[in-house]
Amino acid sequence: MMAFLSIALLQAAVAAAPASHESPPPVLLEARFAQVALTVTDLDAARIFYRDGLGLHLMFEANNMLFFDVGGTRLMVARDDARVQPARPGSIFYFHVDDFDAALVRLQRMQAKLVGPVETVQTTDAGSLRLQQFEDADGNMLAIMGFVPR
Repeated sequence: MMAFLSIALLQAAVAAAPASHESPPPVLLEARFAQVALTVTDLDAARIFYRDGLGLHLMFEANNMLFFDVGGTRLMVARDDARVQPARPGSIFYFHVDDFDAALVRLQRMQAKLVGPVETVQTTDAGSLRLQQFEDADGNMLAIMGFVPR
């Protein structure tokens, strides 16, 4: 009986012990972006574009950098005098908007450089997910993205 109990306890201990071949949990599993960054050549033009044109909240300025709040994530816009506009964008920052049509009108009124037509990414019985890409003066690719109900 004692041998059976010892084997049962040993089996329970082995089952409860973590396997040595298991990998640790992913480091970024619960992460969120705290800050994203892009560079520009003209900080004054960027301030006007992002704050006055797009309506982003300018949190503060420091050392040739502008910091905007975008839904709890900081957008850092930094001056880089050596910046060269890439032939094609390395990244695109998508802004979620609740009213896609109103956001598009705002872009048109501020004469943002729209890139291509409005795209419908997905359509369901409830409506469509749409996006419109646009650029800032330094060629940084941005986009508005929103659900348009039927």
